[in-house]
Amino acid sequence: MSVSILVTVFLVFSYLLAVYAIVQCLLRTKYPQAALAWCGVILMLPFVGSVLFFIFGINRIDSRAAKLFNKAAEARQKHLESIRQKHWTAVHTKFSPDESPLMRIGERRQGFACVGGNAVKPLFNGDEAYPAMLEAINRAERYIFLSTYIFTGKKSGELFVEALINAQKRGVMVRVIVDGLGSFWGFGILHRKLKKAGIPVYSFIPFRIFPFQMCINLRNHRKLLICDDTAFMGGMNISDGNLLKQNPRHPIQDIHFACTGPIVSALREAFLLDLAFVTGKEQDMVFSPCPPAGAMDARMIMDGPGNDDDLIINVLCGVFSCAQHDIVIVNPYFLPTREIISALVSAVSRGVRVRVLLSEKLDHCFVSWAADHILPGLVDEGIEIFKQPEPFAHTKLVLIDEIYTFLGSTNFDPRSLKLNFEINLEVFSAELNAFLRQWAEGVFAKSEETAFCVFSEQKMPVLCFLKKIRNAAMWIFSPYL
Repeated sequence: MSVSILVTVFLVFSYLLAVYAIVQCLLRTKYPQAALAWCGVILMLPFVGSVLFFIFGINRIDSRAAKLFNKAAEARQKHLESIRQKHWTAVHTKFSPDESPLMRIGERRQGFACVGGNAVKPLFNGDEAYPAMLEAINRAERYIFLSTYIFTGKKSGELFVEALINAQKRGVMVRVIVDGLGSFWGFGILHRKLKKAGIPVYSFIPFRIFPFQMCINLRNHRKLLICDDTAFMGGMNISDGNLLKQNPRHPIQDIHFACTGPIVSALREAFLLDLAFVTGKEQDMVFSPCPPAGAMDARMIMDGPGNDDDLIINVLCGVFSCAQHDIVIVNPYFLPTREIISALVSAVSRGVRVRVLLSEKLDHCFVSWAADHILPGLVDEGIEIFKQPEPFAHTKLVLIDEIYTFLGSTNFDPRSLKLNFEINLEVFSAELNAFLRQWAEGVFAKSEETAFCVFSEQKMPVLCFLKKIRNAAMWIFSPYL
């Protein structure tokens, strides 16, 4: 076959693919600006643009993974509903919605009432979190459920694998879920050891050639460890970088949380929902509710399978609108949606002090560049932006007034807010809020308010202009960073 015929066949195939991609784009894309942009890219680069759209452009609402809750997962969802109706209010809350309007938002958006009788303890970095997690694994008698985005590390990873294998030998039921993208590198050896020990390990939407599956979006970003009646959750992965006392090459600051009380029942169900998806089988395990263990009120906010679109955005906008005194946001990535920006600006207009604590150094520089494009406008609106010094800070927190704490796996970027499967807790506790606020004030004290252009416009105007162009270009692609 001649080269000209091959070129003709390729062009015909490219344009047919482009037509199909444009049809899918028009039917599936939620926002008109995104649809217009994708159609433009596909028309200019028919083959490449179409491939990029099918990898990056299809959101979770209409994708195969968005329909992931088959009959097996739907059955698990019904059991989660039974928790809401039967024993979710078995332990009464300390606060009432009348005392704190912040409590109404999550319940109306997701349907979960707050449950009392919980204890939520902060654990700083892997130096505190990993020993507590390993101790819980070694102490477990019935089951261990682990879900993480990244599972790696010659030190930390090996310790967790050894503990899980020993638990399996004791007769404890062990199940592990890792994300297909987050654990694509560095998990191979650990995976083989777990598999050899007979521990079921499931990959959430892994990359496959046959049948073809390459989904950059729809990542399971949740970090959960449930050992009997104790749960650990937050934003911390399993990696050597979190062991700051051992001076890792790429250190990562983070805060994880140990949870006990009835809220663990909900976190356990969240894991089993994911397990129903990755196994394709009904998870008919039934557990009794976890007993009271403290005095904190809490609610799970689980975005992803089985929930309405933009749940976390709606909850955050709601609580920002209820703030009366101050809002503190701690997050490594800050590319908030227009809805969140509007809610924060509105809060400032009401006299609420809004402070955002970011990391001076990010693991992905292009995300920092994109954020720097919007930060000057936020400062102009009265939002205070601070960047804490190295090492890279991965902590994710929202503190409002003197009672509300939002913690978990969610970043303030479009991928986390719209595309990933996340899990968070709303905790209504003056004690926890005060402790974390004291910690945040200490970090604010050693941080500096953001300088948006490190090059003086008077001394180096050309370089400053080029930097602004770079930041704006990265901002355009922020939904896919």
